Amino acid sequence: MLRAEKKEEEIYQIRSIFRKGLHFLPASGDLFLAAVKDDPAWSDQDLAALLSHRELTGRRGGAAARAWLLGRLAAKAAAGRRWGASPGEMEIRPGQGGRPWCFLALTPAGFISLSHTRGAAVAVAASRPVGLDLEPWSRPLSDRAWSWSFTPQERLLAEGSGLFPARLAMWCAKEAAAKSWGLGLLRHLSQVRVAGTDWPGGRLTVTWQGRKKETSEVCLSRWEAYLVALAQPETEGEAVHDV
Repeated sequence: MLRAEKKEEEIYQIRSIFRKGLHFLPASGDLFLAAVKDDPAWSDQDLAALLSHRELTGRRGGAAARAWLLGRLAAKAAAGRRWGASPGEMEIRPGQGGRPWCFLALTPAGFISLSHTRGAAVAVAASRPVGLDLEPWSRPLSDRAWSWSFTPQERLLAEGSGLFPARLAMWCAKEAAAKSWGLGLLRHLSQVRVAGTDWPGGRLTVTWQGRKKETSEVCLSRWEAYLVALAQPETEGEAVHDV
């Protein structure tokens, strides 16, 4: 079989085996966004078969094991579309600074960001840093968490959120923006701020006042019963390491 024919067959296989649960979501520019909804017909072995031995060395155990595998399926689907590669030709693993990257033949191809929750996962593939967060649309954010995580000025920005669950959306926006800068949100929470909201347009502006100022624009959307937050830094800037 010719290599091109084999590649097309392998891409078709990832789409057919997981067809019921795999979705490609709208995204702008060179972003490719994939979402996965779990299917009880899939075994963990089905999902793990998409991964190389090196990828599986980072596999999580316990309650997060299934969600981790779903995240890798979403990442392989997004990266496959972005770089025209089959699952066996790519690896999704940490690159410089710990961010997820897509590697093709051991060479970094581009950035991956992924997020998973129970029963679902999303991933985005891009040529520049991005950040992604996923939460159930109905997940509550308690009064205590709301006051602890957001300043009084930020909390005022929740007004006029319309159909969006404001508290959850603002938290997801912070999480996605932090990922886009290569940060762990909880460690830098006091420096990450929602600076502006365009609720009708589903867009939030998030800033980080750390070693330098960073700004990301976050696009909010709904996919089935989930809230998706996709962040893109305004300027690519220098990669953040050792955070």
